Amino acid sequence: MEEKQTIKFGHKLKLLRKKHFLSQEDLAELSKLDRKYISNLERDVSSPTLETLYKLAAAFGITYLELSQEISEVEENQNYLISATKEVEEIKAMQKNKKQ
Repeated sequence: MEEKQTIKFGHKLKLLRKKHFLSQEDLAELSKLDRKYISNLERDVSSPTLETLYKLAAAFGITYLELSQEISEVEENQNYLISATKEVEEIKAMQKNKKQ
C-alpha cells in the first residue's frame, strides 16, 4: 500500500492570514473556499490540494510560488524565534547559577 505524502502547514497558513489582516471568513470569501475548510486547514485536520493552494495564493494576491516563499519565510522566522528563545533561557539559567 502506497502512503500519501501530505504537507502540514496549518499554523503557517494562519500566520500568513493574520499577516494580511484577514479573518477566516475574509480568506474563505477571497479564495472561494468554505470557512470551515479554512479552519480545518489551519488546524491540519485537512490537507490542501494543489487547486486549494492556487486559490489561497490568488486570495492573497500572489502567485503560487510566492505563496511557497511566504510559507518558507514564516517557517524560517518561527525557527529563528524558537532558537532565540532557547538562547535567552540558557542565558537566564547561567545567570541564575552564577547567583547561587
